[in-house]
Amino acid sequence: MNNTTDSPRIAVIPVAGRGTRWLPITRTVPKELLPVWKRTSASYAFEEAVNAGCNEIIFVISPDKEEVLHHFLQFDSSDLGPRYSQESFESLHTRVTIKSCIQHEPKGLGHAILCARNDVGDRPFSVLLPDEVLMQNGLKRIQAFTPAILLMEVPYAQRRNYGIVKASQQDSIKQDVFLIEDMIEKPEPPLAPSSLAITGRYTFTHEIFDELERQTPGLNGEIQLTDAMKRYNQHHPMHGILFHGKRHDVGQPLGLVTASLDFALKDPAVSQALRAYLTQLIQDTPSA
Repeated sequence: MNNTTDSPRIAVIPVAGRGTRWLPITRTVPKELLPVWKRTSASYAFEEAVNAGCNEIIFVISPDKEEVLHHFLQFDSSDLGPRYSQESFESLHTRVTIKSCIQHEPKGLGHAILCARNDVGDRPFSVLLPDEVLMQNGLKRIQAFTPAILLMEVPYAQRRNYGIVKASQQDSIKQDVFLIEDMIEKPEPPLAPSSLAITGRYTFTHEIFDELERQTPGLNGEIQLTDAMKRYNQHHPMHGILFHGKRHDVGQPLGLVTASLDFALKDPAVSQALRAYLTQLIQDTPSA
C-alpha cells in the first residue's frame, strides 16, 4: 500500500461533455441529468464520492451546463439513495462543499481535470467520470493506494475501446493489487499488453496537473489524460486495483437502459412486477 499521501477528500467530477451520442435530447437536457431509474445519472458518482469520504466535490462544467451544478446545489435526500435518513442528510449539507469550475472549450478529459487545478491546489484528489455507474463503490477501493486507478477485466475484442495497462502483480496474497508499468489508449486487441482496462475512477497527487499542462493536444485538439498519466507514472508510480463489481456505461443509450433495469430490479416496490414483465416480454419477442 502506498502511504506517501493521505486519502483524497476532494472529488473532481467532469460534466462538461457535449453528449453527442444522445442527440437530439441533449440539445435541451444535459446527459448527466438523464434518469437512471429514479435518479440522475451523475447522482451515482456524487454518492460514490460522498460515501468514500470526500467532503469537497468540484464539478467541471461547460458554460451552457450550469443546470447540472444547480441540480446538486439544490439536491435533496433522493439524490443520495435510500440509505440516507433525513437526519444524516441534513448533516451532510454541512459537511460537503460543492464547487464548480468552467471548461470554456471542449478540449478533452485531461483539459477538464486541469481546469480544477486552482480549486484542488496541492492536495491529493479523486476523479470520477459520471458516464460510468458502478453498482459497488469503486472509489473507496483505490483511495488508500493514491495515486491509483480502478481496473476491470475486458474481453479480447473489447480492448480497442479502452485504455489498457501493462501491470505487474505486487503481492501473491493481494491478487487484485497491481503496479502500473505502462498504458496504451485503445489498442488493437493483438497489441494490448493485458486484459486490464482503465475505468473512470482515479486518484492523483497534485503533480498530475504539471503533466497535463505540458501535454500536447492530440486528436481533435484534446488533451489526453492517458498520455499525461504515462509520464506522471514514471515519477509517481500508480497502483491499479481490480474491480469485480458491475459497471454500466450510461454515456451511451444501451448502458442507460441496462443500468436503469439493474437498479429497478433491486427496488422492492417494483422488482417483482418488472421481473414478470421482462420474462413475458422475452417470451413474446421473436429472436432476431
